[in-house]
This record gives sequence, structure tokens and C-alpha cells, in this order.
Amino acid sequence: MKKYALVDGNSFYASCEIAFNPALKNRPVVVLSNNDGCIVAANSMAKQLDQYLNRPFERGGYHAARKDSMMFQPYFKVALLLKKHNTAVFSSNYELYADMSQRMHNISAQFAPRQEIYSIDESFLDFSNLIKDDLTLYARQLKQTINQWIGIPVAVGIGASKTQAKLANHLAKRNPHLKDVLDLTCLSQETQDALYKTVKVGKIWGIGKQLSQKLESQNILTAFDLKYCDPKTIRQQFSVNVERTLLELNGQACLPFHENSLAKSTDNNAERPIEKKQIISSRSFGQLVEHFEEMRQAVASYTAVAAEKLRGQNGTCQMVTVYITTPPYRENVLQYHNQISLPLIYTSDSTVLLSKMTLRALKQIWKPGFQYLKASVSLSQINPKGALQTDLFAPNPQYSGNRKSDALMSVMDQMNHKMGKGSLQLANSGLQQQSWKMNRNLMSSRCTTRWNELQVVKA
Repeated sequence: MKKYALVDGNSFYASCEIAFNPALKNRPVVVLSNNDGCIVAANSMAKQLDQYLNRPFERGGYHAARKDSMMFQPYFKVALLLKKHNTAVFSSNYELYADMSQRMHNISAQFAPRQEIYSIDESFLDFSNLIKDDLTLYARQLKQTINQWIGIPVAVGIGASKTQAKLANHLAKRNPHLKDVLDLTCLSQETQDALYKTVKVGKIWGIGKQLSQKLESQNILTAFDLKYCDPKTIRQQFSVNVERTLLELNGQACLPFHENSLAKSTDNNAERPIEKKQIISSRSFGQLVEHFEEMRQAVASYTAVAAEKLRGQNGTCQMVTVYITTPPYRENVLQYHNQISLPLIYTSDSTVLLSKMTLRALKQIWKPGFQYLKASVSLSQINPKGALQTDLFAPNPQYSGNRKSDALMSVMDQMNHKMGKGSLQLANSGLQQQSWKMNRNLMSSRCTTRWNELQVVKA
């Protein structure tokens, strides 16, 4: 019998902040999106503030955009409410969260022979062949180990399929007496069905808002209702994906298990990330950009980030794309957006060459007189790095398959890994303070990735 576990960090971004500041454990904590825009993470105490969202607040009254949840509220609309309840507010600290995510997944991987990393705070573990008398006890050991080693609370759901494991994880978080661990495979059919009846169909993994509305129109309101539908009828009325979800709710594993997010390199047996077919580096600006030089620095900086990721998966690309846009929802701002793709003669992973190409693309689509909100750099037509096939009619490659270029990129990556991102960069990324950079005025220290931001303990 297949048995899968889903390990999910509870309020992950907020938990990362609390892990390095224990004084926050008894306070509401929220984390904001890019440029401190909306709330994207909140701990349990902050989520309890949902009850105040329907009430008038301060002078002039208060009305939230989404009255049922603190999540995704614009920060400026709830700032007074958060301050009133002594809420700790943080800008998104992506460097910290990525590092803590890797640590959490590495610990989880030690508890199973196979792991599939699903998101920054979720991973599936294959418990099928484990010789364990009590998987619930084993899952509690996993939970305790992660909390003890890195201070992140997690929930663990176990099921006979990935959808069941997802559902078990949801139920484990929602029912306090389960203490964040639930094994559906050890429960009787009657107990499983009773739990399924408490889950709305829209909460099932893979069932989105529009699909849930269609199912509800057919009087399929809960996970229990969907579980006992006729598979063929569901396939005819909806899709094969909904049929698979139905079968998975019944404990039949239909979704493939993609083992780990790491693959073995064929040349040196080292671990490396599975290759992405496209790499995108994109951010909204901290303030609207009007001058070409500022946009040029931003595009060069985004290219450097994308190129480093490309080298991280031992790949090369043969196409670059640059996209720029003004704020699409501001009626008082002149609107313009455009993108262009340029091919490379030879595939490359060199930041020097790729930045030259993206800046060439930017010149072709740039228009003065506009206020730009965002730029995006995309690398595509990605293939594993190998022997370079030169072109008889093209000039000799300067950066592709060039030992000096490879050595330069290797030194750059090593320095940035050791000393922190951006420690060594190309001059075209801007040597002065970049006004276009994303606003993160409330960000905590990047104490696991920056030497100069290490926490200091005073005797």
C-alpha cells in the first residue's frame, strides 16, 4: 500500500521571523509582500484579528477589502489595526526564507527514502516501504526534530495518496487535538468519512474556486460527496483531473511522485537542481522609474540573478526576453508595456554576455516619457551545459565555452555564495544606491546568509 506524508511549515514566513526572535512567540506576526504592499503570511495570533475586520475602526470607520481574512489585505488599510494589537510587521526576507526552507527540507529528507519538494514550505515524503509500527509516532518525531533543530513548527499529514496526504495535513492543522499530525491510513472507513464531511469541496487540493462552484451546483459540497461520486460521470461532466482527485480521495494513488528536487549529475555524481526550462527574474520597483539609466541598472541586475540560477543548474540558454510595463491599474499614469526576445548565436551562461543581450533588447523597447513599475528578464531554450557546437559562418564565441569566462563566472558565484549576494557584480548593475530597488523597510536581518547581519549575543 502506498503511503505518503506531506510536511508543511505552519505560517512559514512568520515562523522564520519568530525562530530568530523568541520574544515574538506571544505576539501577532505578519509578513508583507513586495514593496510592503499586502499581507502574505500571518501567525495564528494575527489570524485571530480577522474578527475585527468587519467592525468600524478608528475615525471614519474601517472596511477591509476582504472582510473574512487578514491574508492579502493591503497593509495601509490594516496598519492601525495591527498597531493597536501590538503586531510585529516584517517585509519579506526572501534570503532568510529560502535558506530556512532548504534546511527544513533537508531535515525532512532524512525521514524517508524519497522526497518530492512541492513548494518553499511543503514536501511529500514516501513512507510506503518504511518498517514502522506507528507512523503517527514517527511523524511526531519528524515534527519535533524540525522544531528542535531550526525552530520551525510543521504539520504532517499521511495518506494513501498525495491528495489524501494534503487533506490529512489540512485536517491536522484545523483540529487542535490532533497536534498537527494525522494519519488517515490508520483510521476506519467510518472515521475517514466523518472527517471528509467536514471539508468543503473547495478546500481539496486541485479544486479551485471556479471548479468548486460547478461541483457545488451539482450538490457536491464536501470531500465526502466527491469521494462517493461515480468516477466516469465525474470525468464526463468535468475532466480527467477531477476524476483522478476522486480516485485519490479513495486512496488510489494516481499522481506521480517526482523524487526529490535534486538529481544526480552524470559527471561527478554531485547533487544539482533539476533543470528548469525557463528562468525568470522579475520585481516591481520601489518607486516608479522614469530614466533609462535606472531601468538599465535594474535589467542588468535581474539578468545577473537569472544567470546565477542558470549556472546553478549547470545549464546554458539561447534566448533572452526583456519585459517592461507601467502601472496597469493607475488611470492617471500613461500606459505602455512591451517585450522583446533576442536569440543568441551560441548558448551561454555568462552574466557578461547575457547582460549585453538584455540591455540590447531593452534599448529596442524603451520609450521615454513613461513611468515604469516593473521589469522582467527571462532566459529560455535552456539545455544542460556540454560541448559547444560552433558555427562555421559565425564569429568565434567569446563567452560560450570559453575557459576564461567560465573561470570568471565561477569566481563570481563563489564570492557571492561566501560573502553574500551582490558582493561581486558587474558595474552595469549600478554601484550607487539604487532607487529602483524593492522597498523592504521593515525587513529583519538575513542572519543565515550575510556575515555582516549575524546576530550578536552579549554576555
